[in-house]
Amino acid sequence: MYTAFYGLREKPFSLTPDPRYLFLSDSHREALAHLLYGIEQGEGFIALTGEVGTGKTTLSRTLLERLSPETNVAFIFNPTLNGEEFLRTICDEFGLATAGLNRPQLSSLLNEFLLTEKRKGHRVLLIVDEAQNLEPRTLEEVRLLSNLETSTSKLIQILLFGQPELDDMLDSKELRQLRQRISVRWCLTTLSASETAEYVRHRLRVAAGRDPGELFDPRALREVQRRTRGVPRLVNLLCDRALLAGYAVGDRTIGSVHVRQAAKEIMGARRRRLAKRWAWRSSAVAGVALAAIAAGAWAWQQRSDEGWILSGSLPPVSAPPAPAAQRSSPDSIAGVLSAVSISALKVEHVGEVLE
Repeated sequence: MYTAFYGLREKPFSLTPDPRYLFLSDSHREALAHLLYGIEQGEGFIALTGEVGTGKTTLSRTLLERLSPETNVAFIFNPTLNGEEFLRTICDEFGLATAGLNRPQLSSLLNEFLLTEKRKGHRVLLIVDEAQNLEPRTLEEVRLLSNLETSTSKLIQILLFGQPELDDMLDSKELRQLRQRISVRWCLTTLSASETAEYVRHRLRVAAGRDPGELFDPRALREVQRRTRGVPRLVNLLCDRALLAGYAVGDRTIGSVHVRQAAKEIMGARRRRLAKRWAWRSSAVAGVALAAIAAGAWAWQQRSDEGWILSGSLPPVSAPPAPAAQRSSPDSIAGVLSAVSISALKVEHVGEVLE
C-alpha cells in the first residue's frame, strides 16, 4: 500500500522469517557462530534460547542456508508430541516409511537410516523449534536419541531452539542428564539503541534494493527503541504501522509523531480485544452463577416437598411462602454470590487498567 510512495519494492517490516532480512547484531552474530561451530565439530546437543520475537526462527533459516548439501535436516515445528509421536515425526521428516510401526521398530528404523548416512559421509541434523513446549518425557526421548553414535562420533546432532522457559527446564534437576550433554548453549539478547536504528535502516535497504535515505528521522528511531525495547518483532510491527501512518498524511519522512500514533493504534486494538474477551468472560460467569442459584433454589424446594410427603402431612396453607433468598441453600448460594462478586471486581479492575 505504501511501498511505491516510499520507493520500496516490497514491505520492509514483514513478520515472516525471511533470511534476506537477517540483521546480525552482536548477539545474533555470536549465536550463529556458536551454531556453526557446534555443527562443524560434531557436537551432539546445541541449545539456543531467546525471548519471543528476538529472531530465533530467522536465525535457524539462515543456518539452514549455510549448511552443506550433504546435510540431512529434520525440522520439527510442532513439538507438542509424546515420545512415540515425536520419534515418528522425525522418521517422516527423513522420508522413512513409518506406517504400522511401533516405538521399538521406529527406533530401529531411524538407527539404520543414520548408520547408512554415516557411511555415505552425510551429516544428520534434528532442529526442534519452540522446544520449550516439549514435554519432559519427550525431552527424555530426545536425550535417548543422542545415544545413537559410533565409537568416534554422533550419528545425529540435535539443535533446540526455544524461549527462556527452555533454560528453566534444562536447569531443573529432572533434566540434569540432558543438560550435561549440551556442549553449546547460547541466549539471544534484544537490540541496543544503535542496533535498533541500524536494524531499521538495514531492512529498508533490503526492501528498496538501494539506500533509500533516512526515512525514519533520529527522533523516530529513538521512539521505536523506547517503545519496543529492541525486540525485533515489535520493531517490525511498529515501523510498519508508522510507515502506514506517514503515508496516510503524505509525509515522506517518518517522525516520532508517526511512531507514537502507530503505537497508540496498536495498543488500542489490543485493548479492545482484551475488553471484549473480559466482557465475554464476565457474562459467562454471571450466567453460570444465576443458573447455580436457580438450581439451588429448586433443589431446596424439592427437598422441602419431599419432607412433607414423607411425614404424611401437608404444609399449612396459611403459612406465607418464604422469600426466595431464604429458600435458597445459604452455604452453596453464598459461595456462588461471592464468586460472582470477585469476578465482577476483577473485570472492573481490568477495565481500569485498560483505561
